[in-house]
Amino acid sequence: MIALVTCSWILLGGMLLHPTQETLCELQWNPDTERIEIAFRLTLGDEERLLKEAESTLTKLRAKQADSDSNSEVDPLSVADGKSAIQLKSQQLAFGRHMTFANDDACLPAPTVANAAKYRWVGRREEGIHVWWFAEYSVASTDASEIKPPSHVRCDLFVDRARNTAHPSGHGPHDAFQNTFVILGHPVPVSAVITPRDPVAELQWPD
Repeated sequence: MIALVTCSWILLGGMLLHPTQETLCELQWNPDTERIEIAFRLTLGDEERLLKEAESTLTKLRAKQADSDSNSEVDPLSVADGKSAIQLKSQQLAFGRHMTFANDDACLPAPTVANAAKYRWVGRREEGIHVWWFAEYSVASTDASEIKPPSHVRCDLFVDRARNTAHPSGHGPHDAFQNTFVILGHPVPVSAVITPRDPVAELQWPD
C-alpha cells in the first residue's frame, strides 16, 4: 500500500531526534479512493497499551447498548455509540481516539467512535521491537466539490504519559515524546513532528 520511508530518512532521523518514545506515521493521499493511506509504526509495548485501552472502551460502550433495552433513561448518544462500536476493531478505535484529521489549524479532537468509523483497518506487520499498523482514512465531502486531503492532523498518543513522566536528560518531558508524520509523494519525503506540547501539525501534500 505504501512504500517504506527511505533509508536516508531513517538515518537522518536517528541522528537528529533522540526522544524517549516515538512513532513514525507515513501518509499518502490516494485520489482514486479519496482516502489517506496510513502506515503507522509503533513499539510492541505501545501497541499493547493502545489495544488494552481500546478494548476497555469498547466493553463500556457495548455495555451501555445492552443496558438500553432495560433502562429508558440511558443517554441516546451513548446507545448510538454502543451500536456503532460493535462494528469497530480495537485498532480503529485506537486511531479514532488518538488521531484526528481536519481542515483548520485548531484540529480539535473528533468524537472517538464517529472518528474511528472513518478508518478502515488493513492489517499489521511486526518488525523487531516495532509493529506497523496499516489503515485507510476516508475523507468525506458535504457537497459535490472535489475532495481534497485534510490540511492538519492532531495526534495525542503520548499526552497522558508525557504529563506524568520526568525526563532525566534535563529537557522538558513533553519534548521527549514525538510522533513523526511523513507525507509521501514528494521528490523527497516531507515530515512534520508532533509532541504533546504541540499536538497539531500542518500536512504539506504534494501538488
